[in-house]
Amino acid sequence: MALDELSLSDDKVFYTLEGEGKHIGEPSVFMRLAMCNLTCKGFASEDSPHGCDSFVSWSVKNKFTFENLNWYFEDHGYDEALKKGAILKITGGEPMLQQRRLLEWLPTFVEWFGFKPRIDFESNASILPKDEWITEWDATFTLSPKMSNNGDPEARRYKPDVLKWHNSHSESCFKFVINDNSDLKEVYEKYIDPGYVDKDKIWLMPCCGSREEHTLKSTMVAELCKEHHFKFSPRLQLVIWDMALKV
Repeated sequence: MALDELSLSDDKVFYTLEGEGKHIGEPSVFMRLAMCNLTCKGFASEDSPHGCDSFVSWSVKNKFTFENLNWYFEDHGYDEALKKGAILKITGGEPMLQQRRLLEWLPTFVEWFGFKPRIDFESNASILPKDEWITEWDATFTLSPKMSNNGDPEARRYKPDVLKWHNSHSESCFKFVINDNSDLKEVYEKYIDPGYVDKDKIWLMPCCGSREEHTLKSTMVAELCKEHHFKFSPRLQLVIWDMALKV
């Protein structure tokens, strides 16, 4: 990959509503980057056979130079949505794999369009971000740490130093996918009890890949949230559009 380009997934950039977590329901321009360091094969089901709910991010054929990416935003009117207050949601895949090039692209975006976008990253919290995201870009992070139910080795997905970095920033939030009580037990044992993640920054959401599955599992997760005083996050991309691959 050239130094002045980014690799995007097959669905590239799209405008929708944030479907999960702290910013749920907010207009958002999603830029889905290609490549991930995890597989999430443990989430495979009939509705989502690959496990990963963003399988399109595994393609690396869509390479944009910084200039072409800025043209793409302009041609599709995404800059206008961002000017009106939409969030630039940089997701993947795992966007931190390309964070150096993102830090090089964003100044060209500002020069091109004349404003600094509101940025939120969607990350699996396994790669340490650079401090410039906070000090220079006021970026926020929506984290979805992967637990043992995702099927990847713990050494690859569980990074206490990265969790502590995110937890130290007030605007970070954490989403945990819950399939049963054992998942909640792991949230306590691996994240809350060691002091890596503050409980009030956590959202629980059902493990599902379709609207039907969301309906079946939401009651169980909602009851756990009531009992243990967690925030509940639905998955609007399933509730509204019945689509697992777009948000």
